[in-house]
Amino acid sequence: MEKTKQCTVCKKYLTLDNFLIVNNKHWKGIKTACRNCSNLEMKKNYFKNPIPQILYNAKSRSKEKNIPFDIDTDYLKSIFPKDNMCPALNIPFQMGYKDEIKKNKDYAPSLDRIVPKKGYVKGNLVFVCDIVNRIKSNSTTEIIEKTLNFYKKFELTTGEK
Repeated sequence: MEKTKQCTVCKKYLTLDNFLIVNNKHWKGIKTACRNCSNLEMKKNYFKNPIPQILYNAKSRSKEKNIPFDIDTDYLKSIFPKDNMCPALNIPFQMGYKDEIKKNKDYAPSLDRIVPKKGYVKGNLVFVCDIVNRIKSNSTTEIIEKTLNFYKKFELTTGEK
């Protein structure tokens, strides 16, 4: 018979594969909340304050790409737009989840490395909407401008936007 465990949140008895296993330098073991309840809690926390998740993701990417990293929560809070607006599109960021369905990810805050190879270092970061960051990616302003001009020509000839 397969082993089960009770989730401390939803109180359901579930098989162990429904629980996250933690194995890091701080703690080893099986989480007390099931994956579903853990995910719901993460979504609530992200909506309240996305900075910890953004910091964690940046640190992971810096290790993966072997690029510099010297930022912390306080620094990210200091550069996050006080008006909650994307400075590139001048629209509000959409954070978190609504009724357990993620809002449009395109407008979620995203941490952009202005000069990608410099890494996640102070003075090289700005918060923009995810779609802006994806458009920029590892591109240069020259490439972005050429791409814009290319598509503007199509707009002019077809009248389509």
